[in-house]
Amino acid sequence: RSRGLGDVYKRQILTQLIVLVKMKESLLTRRSIMRVTKTAVIQAASDIADEKGLNNVSLKVVAERLNIRTPSLYNHIENLDDLLREVAHNGMRTMNQRMAQAAIGKSGDTAIKAVAIEYLNYMIEHCGIYETIQWATWHGTDETAKIFCEYTDLLKTLILSCHFGTENVSEILNLLTGFLHGYTTLQLRYAFSDPQKVRTELTIALDTVLAGIHYKCDSE
Repeated sequence: RSRGLGDVYKRQILTQLIVLVKMKESLLTRRSIMRVTKTAVIQAASDIADEKGLNNVSLKVVAERLNIRTPSLYNHIENLDDLLREVAHNGMRTMNQRMAQAAIGKSGDTAIKAVAIEYLNYMIEHCGIYETIQWATWHGTDETAKIFCEYTDLLKTLILSCHFGTENVSEILNLLTGFLHGYTTLQLRYAFSDPQKVRTELTIALDTVLAGIHYKCDSE
């Protein structure tokens, strides 16, 4: 009988210990969720994109990076597409800021080439985020378009500083945006092994493009 009571007490103590452990785990999980912010979620997804590529970004992987459960992410984002757009928008704003900074104190061809180099630099440093930005051009929102307009407005200002004439701005803008995206995307794989060589070649290629624009505009 005494042994039977002892076994009961042991089981009760064991049950209480299990409850306490579960309570502690639940408390730690709640604390972890409280520490996670939307900014941290976006940064985690951005890091994964840069490290492993856009195709490897999932809510499960982001949650694991933050040491939280996947459903907890819905406190900050609606779904995966919403998160990817946030990554893209954050990257676009950073690119715009860096390109605007590169153009300070410059004008004309020199400013356009400085912006182009900074465009390439961002791609080299954040190829996964840049890939996400391209995804967002097809899956974007009004906010995506607004941020992209900040980029094109910067280029318009620099084009006007070249004295090409206001009637040519739209045509030249389309040419430069297409050239920058196309050239840098094609050359990106070489930029990882020899970035300075690709920067130099981008500058030379852009010199050729700008020379052609100058010639056409001066002839009209």
